[in-house]
Amino acid sequence: MADDLVRYDMIVEEFSEEVISDRYKYLYDKIKKYIEERECQDILIINEELLQQAVMDYFADVYRLKVFHKIEHINMTKIVAYEVYWLLKRKPIQLPNHVENNKFVFANEGFLTTFIAHELLVPDETSLLSEQEKEDFLKLLKHINYHLKYRSIDKQSLELLLLSFETGTRITKS
Repeated sequence: MADDLVRYDMIVEEFSEEVISDRYKYLYDKIKKYIEERECQDILIINEELLQQAVMDYFADVYRLKVFHKIEHINMTKIVAYEVYWLLKRKPIQLPNHVENNKFVFANEGFLTTFIAHELLVPDETSLLSEQEKEDFLKLLKHINYHLKYRSIDKQSLELLLLSFETGTRITKS
């Protein structure tokens, strides 16, 4: 057996079935809400096997990171980057039937753009964004969406993108 092979039982032992199940449910509910808010229930479905595979791939990566770096927890930026990577790779939002409207072809990328925005990028303050800040934020989201659709993305580049945004927002607040 290869040294880097991570088995299901190792992942469950490290994280527990409850934690893995909770993460699956969390992502399932987020995707379901995304589909419902766009009133696409008749067009888009969640492929549960692909979502389950994405969750397990995510936990396998986190397991490897924890073992390799001898760390107890990983930061939120890395969590989101790794989740986004595996959801983008597995594409659990599916079009079960042929549709005439091309806007659903990139449903996974659309979901992931909103997921990133809600998980990391939305400002913590309760104050409203200025018109310029709102315009800049939407421009960033469009750019992220474009890259999710058309560029080769890996976990590390996603992490760098998200970390850069976080750093930039902290610097501008100073």
